[in-house]
Amino acid sequence: MFDRRSLIKSAAGSMAGAFLAPAFASSVLSPDDKLMPVDTRNGRSGWAKPVKQVIQIKNCRIGEGTPKVIASTTAKTPDSFLKLMKEYAEMPELDAIEMRPDYIGELSGKEFADLSREAYKLAGNKPVLMTFRDKTEGGGRHVTDDWYGQFYTEVLNNGAVDWIDIEQFRDISVCREIVKLAKAKGKVAMFSDHEFKWTPSEDEIIRRLLMQEKEGSDILKLAVMAHNTGDALRLMSATWKVRNYYSGKPMLTMAMGRWGVLSRATGEFTGSDLTFAMVGGIPSAPGQIPYKDVKKVMDILHDAMYPKGA
Repeated sequence: MFDRRSLIKSAAGSMAGAFLAPAFASSVLSPDDKLMPVDTRNGRSGWAKPVKQVIQIKNCRIGEGTPKVIASTTAKTPDSFLKLMKEYAEMPELDAIEMRPDYIGELSGKEFADLSREAYKLAGNKPVLMTFRDKTEGGGRHVTDDWYGQFYTEVLNNGAVDWIDIEQFRDISVCREIVKLAKAKGKVAMFSDHEFKWTPSEDEIIRRLLMQEKEGSDILKLAVMAHNTGDALRLMSATWKVRNYYSGKPMLTMAMGRWGVLSRATGEFTGSDLTFAMVGGIPSAPGQIPYKDVKKVMDILHDAMYPKGA
């Protein structure tokens, strides 16, 4: 065990070493476009940051500036669904609308395809995302993989949407057929994964997002349930690493619940390009922030990060 004198001498030696270290270091931090150290002694370059990709849907550019705000329809009937679409289209704070057919009774793919054409007209210039969320991932109905694939096929062939959400852990052959058809129709495909009970490890979050990219996802999406602030920070850290080390694809990540609220408003800081917000006091997932509030917070953060004239 060190006595006081030994401890002081040890600390002094460590401090001296710290001051001398730069003179003998073989690596230096590289400029902003590189994230890993450049090995100057052996002539190795740093790790290049992925080129950020931007996806444009109508007038909305996803992947640049403040995260884009999406609101989901939670209507239970076709008439109330169409009413919500019209109301959302008139809200300037919303950038996109998510249609949720899983909430609307027992509609077939054909029935929703017909309804979606009318809804799409009401959306005006706002991009329209279509998501059928299974009960196992927090949605309104439970359906088989085959039924799910047929529903999406019907909507893509005969309905009206700009972009679709595909559940990552459905039968992969069904998912691949949906992606293939979506791309043939010129639609944006977004794989997604929702964990409503827990938050996976950082490595697992990264693995799942990169798996989505490998399968052709244009936007990468993952939601977890935060049981504490550490869970939220883990999700945010994984998002940052994917954006800065592994992929330039636009992302949509969030930690759900009260402890994940911060993740919904700090996407420009971490690398998440979209966020879901609440309209009318009815969230489509736990922890959503009212749409006007989240827009205001994100604008404040953006202006502080990129002050005018700086």
